[in-house]
Amino acid sequence: MTEKKVLVIDDSIMIRKMVKSILAGKYDVLEASDGKSGLDAARRTFPDLILLDFVMPKYNGYQTLQAIRRVEGLQKVPVIMISGLKEQVTEHVPEPFTEFDFLEKPFEADVLVSRIQNFLPPDAPATVSVVPDRRSEVISRDTHASEEPSLQTILSRLTSTETLLVQGIENLIQREVVARFTELNTRIDHQDQAIKTISDRVDRISEQIEHQNKGLMVILRELKALQGK
Repeated sequence: MTEKKVLVIDDSIMIRKMVKSILAGKYDVLEASDGKSGLDAARRTFPDLILLDFVMPKYNGYQTLQAIRRVEGLQKVPVIMISGLKEQVTEHVPEPFTEFDFLEKPFEADVLVSRIQNFLPPDAPATVSVVPDRRSEVISRDTHASEEPSLQTILSRLTSTETLLVQGIENLIQREVVARFTELNTRIDHQDQAIKTISDRVDRISEQIEHQNKGLMVILRELKALQGK
């Protein structure tokens, strides 16, 4: 049976590779590095589910989602929005989220798989009749051996751990950047207010000077009139 397709749209290559590693053997994972290329990939492949990062260059996750929903055949494809800053999502879309599911970064592998399986449940395995024979002992030994963690499993776990660490660092940096921008915007607002106050004072001084000039002109005319008598 053909594997279901999951499209991962995220500007972080670590996130894309981690998701691909987690879903390997379960789904056919497609990748896109930003909203525009993600929209193009969705049009070409018509995935069964989209994992969509919110904070991305060019188009954010919600803008990308709106564009995807306008494509015939993609109006009902399940979307899981992911972000390390949930408040950035709620600024654009108030809770409860009805157009998509939400998953906060960093996420564990089993949590991601569980969320995806809510929309794409795994196919039931085919029933196979097994006839015992003299190879049962060998099969038993192989089964026991397979229970031991393989090198690939260990490497996968190490990769997931490393990725989660990178995600945590990325989120800390992202939060710091947002905090700095907020502080900068506050300073700019204060500066704008100070400039407006100064501008108002300059306008008042200009008006006073204008009135004084008019008074001086009147005095000068009166002096000239007196001199002419």
